[in-house]
Amino acid sequence: RVVSSGQPSRGEALGPFWAIVQADLRGLFKSRITYGWLLAAVFVQVVRTLGSSGSGMTSSVVSSGLSDFVYIWSLVIIGLAASSVSSEAGELADSIMSKSVTRLDYVLAKFTSRIAYTLISFSVVTTVLVGLALRLDVSDYNTLGLVSAIFVIALTLVMLTALGVALSIAMPNTVMSIVVLLVLWYSMTFFFPVVGLNVLSPGSLLGKLPDIIKGTWSLGDWETVAGFIAVSGAATALSSAYFYMKDI
Repeated sequence: RVVSSGQPSRGEALGPFWAIVQADLRGLFKSRITYGWLLAAVFVQVVRTLGSSGSGMTSSVVSSGLSDFVYIWSLVIIGLAASSVSSEAGELADSIMSKSVTRLDYVLAKFTSRIAYTLISFSVVTTVLVGLALRLDVSDYNTLGLVSAIFVIALTLVMLTALGVALSIAMPNTVMSIVVLLVLWYSMTFFFPVVGLNVLSPGSLLGKLPDIIKGTWSLGDWETVAGFIAVSGAATALSSAYFYMKDI
């Protein structure tokens, strides 16, 4: 529908954006990678929690489960995020040349769908983890602290996904973007604390998770949240601007 000014309505303007988001999410959730990842992640959480049923504490079990997303399951996120744009270069060029989709529609839809995919998958596994961990005999958690811990890990994964999509935009070679993101992510996790960049280190954050779950929240934790948001925003804005201007 066209409004009286001759401009397309808001729904029509967002049509290509939502179409790309939905198509991308459908493809991701139908893939065997997703099924394998979720089944493996849920299985690990069940085994961990059942193995801790006698003497495990909620804070330590939840912390360990959330840490898996930074140390292990991040590999899946890296592979899917860092290949999101570069793997579709030919199809993208055809779409933009035919003017069926704008550059910003495409790139912002990719950020949206990959971040949504990451958060939905994280939520499924974390729901199982927390549901089982709350049944442990030693419930040493604070409700707000538990929610805060889940939030900061979710934000960490959003940052990882945003960096992956950004590198996929900047680098035409999918393998190269994945390798660069792998090096960057594990450098942030293990080496940033060595050079004093604890605020931007997922590894430093993981060390604080048990205390956060128990309700202890420090100024440094707020700085970490602000740093992760800033990195995510900068990666999205700069890569979108680059994509808008570059030749396809």
